[in-house]
Amino acid sequence: MFDEPVIEISTMDVVTITPDTTITKAIGIMEKNNFHNLVVLTSDDIYLVSIQDLLMASNPESYVNEFMFKPHCIQQDTLIVDAICEMIDSGQQAAPVLADNGDLVGIVTEYDIMRRGSESRFLRDTDVRKIMSREPICVKKRDNIGKARALMRKNNIGRVLVVDDMDSLIGIVTGGDILRKIYKPKRKMTSGEVKGERVTRMAQPVSQIMSFPMITADMDANLADVANLLQTHDIRGVPAVRDGIPEGIVTIQDIMSYLSTLKERAMMNVEIQGALDDEYKELADRIIETEVQKIVKFAGKVHWIKIVVKKERDRGGTSYYKIGVHVKTPDKLYVGSAEPGGIKTIITGREGEDVEVKAGKRRWDFIAVLKDAFLSVEGQIEEDRSRRKKQKS
Repeated sequence: MFDEPVIEISTMDVVTITPDTTITKAIGIMEKNNFHNLVVLTSDDIYLVSIQDLLMASNPESYVNEFMFKPHCIQQDTLIVDAICEMIDSGQQAAPVLADNGDLVGIVTEYDIMRRGSESRFLRDTDVRKIMSREPICVKKRDNIGKARALMRKNNIGRVLVVDDMDSLIGIVTGGDILRKIYKPKRKMTSGEVKGERVTRMAQPVSQIMSFPMITADMDANLADVANLLQTHDIRGVPAVRDGIPEGIVTIQDIMSYLSTLKERAMMNVEIQGALDDEYKELADRIIETEVQKIVKFAGKVHWIKIVVKKERDRGGTSYYKIGVHVKTPDKLYVGSAEPGGIKTIITGREGEDVEVKAGKRRWDFIAVLKDAFLSVEGQIEEDRSRRKKQKS
């Protein structure tokens, strides 16, 4: 799904402005079209401006040329997974897409990638616990806006959650909220007078500017669902909650970084030795792809995977297969094998100690044997993870 050209998910009817466009006009175009970035075209070059930068302008009638920057551009035939890595490396939330001759043919944003991610089986097989930031930074609704801003700066984050006295989630405050509602409010904030003394805007409670009700994800949600929430509601972070209590938060940047591991997996050497009957090839490829994803998710770093398929003979018209799966991680070589006579598991540790376990259920189904071999390795990896957790605790 992410090995398609980036132009497939890009917006090709690009709205552009010129350097002499006023900041007020540019912000108006962005707000009307729900844009976060705009392409600025000169006679011979391509630039980008962000709404966050424009909102900081002291003179809204000045021109965007004061805030435009030369962006990293992506070629139209670049694979989506490579485009994700390029955007992460450049620190951009959007990138102009160019044809081979350098002409502008589109723009791709993080929200375009989230839209595609919402359809991804890779993300649907991954729950929020895998990548969410745990113990999110929270403030009480009576805490002031200045404290929220200070926490964002101190922790280098773009949002803080607002909770009540029972720690239940009631709202969220983002850097964008402070920018729009405090620095550039459409109406002056005059509320908050106490005993005749005017309270400064930054000293007012976060309840004045927080967003509510909240868009949240359940702790059992998968990343495809979260990506859909992010792009549907045009937000950059979703709290993960259990019984109303926030236990984590997943941002667009988290998902983008996780998707970049697709490239690492694609570069990983997955070798298949042996021949398959034609009737099994298509289904076997899908199973191998899914199981390799699981192994990478369980093990983290994987150097290589080798799948050995050995066709022994035919029994009653059905081929007799033995299948071995070898997975090399930085710490260990895992080897699992399966055959119709049962499952054989070989664990090779750092010191070369081998342990062999056999189970006695007879199967002649090739697909079942293939799954058994993968499950054997996944079980070994999970056992090692649990052992390490116990040792740390």
